Amino acid sequence: MYYSRVRLGLLLTFAVLIAMGSVGPKLQAAEGPLDVNMLVAEPVVREKAAEPVSPGARQFLADRGGQKVKVWVYFTDKGVFGKEAFVNKASAASISDKVMKRRAKTGTDQVLFIDLPVVEDYVESVARLGGEVRRVSKWLNAASFEVDASQLDVIGALQFVAKIVPLSGFKKDYPDVVPVRVDEAYDMALSPDALDYGIAAGQLGQINVQEAHQAGLDGSGVTLAILDTGYRKSHEAFANHYADGRVLAEYDFIFDDEETANEPGDGDWSSQWNHGTLIWSVSGGNLPGEIMGPAYNANFLLAKTEDVRSETPVEEDNWVAAMEWADSLGADVITSSLGYSDWYSYSDFDGETATTTIAANTATSLGIVVCNSMGNGGPSAGTLTAPADAFEILAVGAVNSSGSLASFSSRGPSYDGRTKPEVCARGVSTQAATSTSDASYGSANGTSLSTPLVAGAACLVVQAHPGWPPQLVREALMESADNAASPNNDYGWGVINTANATNYGASISADTTFGEIPLTVNFDGSSPLPISSWYWEFGDGDVSGDEDPTHVYTVTGVYDVSLTATSLEYGNITSTRPSYIIAIADTVTFSADSAFAGESMMVSVDMVNSQPIEQMIIPFTFGADVDMKLDSITFGARTAYFEELAFLAWDAFNRRYAVQLTADNGGGASPMPEGSGEVLRIWFTIDETELGGVTTTLDTYSDSHILEVMTAGKSYPPAVESGAIG
Repeated sequence: MYYSRVRLGLLLTFAVLIAMGSVGPKLQAAEGPLDVNMLVAEPVVREKAAEPVSPGARQFLADRGGQKVKVWVYFTDKGVFGKEAFVNKASAASISDKVMKRRAKTGTDQVLFIDLPVVEDYVESVARLGGEVRRVSKWLNAASFEVDASQLDVIGALQFVAKIVPLSGFKKDYPDVVPVRVDEAYDMALSPDALDYGIAAGQLGQINVQEAHQAGLDGSGVTLAILDTGYRKSHEAFANHYADGRVLAEYDFIFDDEETANEPGDGDWSSQWNHGTLIWSVSGGNLPGEIMGPAYNANFLLAKTEDVRSETPVEEDNWVAAMEWADSLGADVITSSLGYSDWYSYSDFDGETATTTIAANTATSLGIVVCNSMGNGGPSAGTLTAPADAFEILAVGAVNSSGSLASFSSRGPSYDGRTKPEVCARGVSTQAATSTSDASYGSANGTSLSTPLVAGAACLVVQAHPGWPPQLVREALMESADNAASPNNDYGWGVINTANATNYGASISADTTFGEIPLTVNFDGSSPLPISSWYWEFGDGDVSGDEDPTHVYTVTGVYDVSLTATSLEYGNITSTRPSYIIAIADTVTFSADSAFAGESMMVSVDMVNSQPIEQMIIPFTFGADVDMKLDSITFGARTAYFEELAFLAWDAFNRRYAVQLTADNGGGASPMPEGSGEVLRIWFTIDETELGGVTTTLDTYSDSHILEVMTAGKSYPPAVESGAIG
C-alpha cells in the first residue's frame, strides 16, 4: 500500500515514505493481493490476485441482492514497464507550481506513478463487458463501475485486472439542526478592534482561536477543501468569500457539473445542502457579529460528494474523486465529515486497507492536512470508521461546551492498536449557519461539527508555518491539546489549543513585555523537539544565537520578536510574536493650578507618548483638603479630534472618577501620533467659602480602573506625575 505513516524526513529512493520505529508497516491487505507503494517515480506493477473477487467480497455482493453491483476494479499497471517509458509518460503530466510547492514539504515534488493516467483501454474493456463507468482514480489505479454481478468473473479474468472489491458506502448520519439561535458570551479580554464572533464565540474560545486571530492569523493564503453534501452559497455568512474571490472552485460529483448549491432540476432534495452549509460556516464563516470560523479568510474549494436522496449507503468513489480534485487544485487542508464501514469489519480499520483510508494516506503523503470525523458510533471501543483509521490524519472526536466527551463520539483504537481520535473540539450544540434561509442560524451535534473547527485551526497553523509538512501540523495540534500528557482512545490528545499549536516547535516567552527605556528583557526559548541551534530577532535590528538571551531596548517602539529553532528532524521552525515588546518613554502629568474661592479653574492633563495612542483610560482623584467640586471634562488640544470621551466611573463621595478617550469609535479617526501636550481638561469650581492658600493633590488611583493607554492593540501604564490644585 502507499501511505505516509509517521514522521516525515525518512525518504528512500523515489521519495518512498516509510514508517519509523520498531514496528514495520503491514503490506498485506485484508482482501486481495499484495499491494505496492505507488508514491514512486518509476513504473509499478500490481500482482494479479489468484482469485480477483475474494470470497468475502463475493458474499457481501451476493447479500446485497439485485442483478447490478457496484465495485472497484483495480488494474495491474498503467501501461509503462520501464524507466524510459515512465519518463516519457511523466513528461506529459501537468502539475501546477502551487501543488509542487506543497508537495515539496513531503519530498514528493516530482511526477510520481500516481500522477500517470489510468490506461483508457483498460477502463473501456470493462465497459464493453457491461460495466457502467462511475469514477476513474489515478491514485488507486482503479475505476469504479456498476456492473451485472454475472460479469464479475469475466472481468476478473482480464489480464490487466488485479482485483475487484465492493464499493463501500457511507450510512448517512446527518445531525438534526436546532433552528433556534443561542447567543453565547465568552469571557475574554479583547482589544477594541477584536472580531465580534457572534454565536461562534464559545466554540472558538474553547479551542483558543481568538488569541491566534489577535496574532494576525486568519487563514489568508491557505486553501481549505470541503467535501460534503452541498452548500447554500447565497448565505450571508459566505458573502465576504465571494466578494473577495476566495471561493476558488467548486464541483458537484453527484451530477458532474460545477454547481454545488441545490439543483432541483437535476433532482436534488431540498435538504441536500443542509449539512455542507453547516460545515462551511463552522470552519470558515465570515460575518462579524453573527458567525466566524477559525479560517474566515481562507480560500475554499467546495466539493459536493454525498447524495442525500437515498436511505441506502452512499458510495465512496465520489469522495476519492473529490480528494484527487482537491489535490490537483492545491488544497492545503481537507475537511471531511464522512465515515465508511459497510462491507468492512473492524479488522479492516488498520490504516491501510479501506479504500478511503488509502486515499487519505495518499493525500497526507502529498502534503495535505486531512481532517476527518471519528463518527457518531460511540460510546463503545473500536467504533471508528474509515478513513478515521488513516495513519497521519487528524481524526476528530466531539466534546460539549464544558469539555466533556459526547456519548455518541466514536472511540478508538484502530485495529492495529493506534490511539484514536487524535483530537477533539466542540461537537455538541455547535453553532452554525443553516440552509433554511440566507440569514438563518442554529446549532447541531456530531463529530461532523467538531471536525471543521479542527480543520479551520489547522489552516491557521499552516498559515503560521507554510513550510511545515502535514505530520508536523498534526503533531502541533495534538501535543498542544489539553490531554497530551495522557492520550487515550476517548479524547485522544484532547481539546486543541489553536494559539499554542501555531507557536509549537519554537516557543517564545519573556519576563516582561513592556516598560520604560532602557528596557531589559530576559527571553526564554523552548521546544519539545531536539534543537541544534537558536536564532532570535528582537525587532530593533539586534539578534542572538542563545537559547535564553537577555536584550536591552534603548529606543522606544513596538517590536515584533521572532525565534527560529533548527530542528534535527524538520529543519528551521520559526515563531513570531507581533508587537510583543513595547518600549516606552511615556508620562502623564496632572498640571498644577489655582483659583480664588467661588471661581472655576481648568487643570490640564498632559501626555508625552512615544507610540501612537488608540485609546487611553485616565482615572483621577483629588484630595479633600480643598472644598471644591468637579464640573466637567473635555478633550484636550491633542485629542480634540477623538470620537469618544466617556466616564467609566463616577464616585463623587470619594472624589474618584475614570474617563476613557477613544480615537476611533467607528468613524475611522487615526491614533494620536507620538508627541507631547494636552490630552484632557478637567474643570473644577472652588467653594465660595474656601480659605486661600490651601492646596490638595490631583493624581491617579489604583482600583478597578488603572491609568493605561493602548497602542497596536496592547495596553500599558505610563509613568505619572501628580499635580496640585487649590
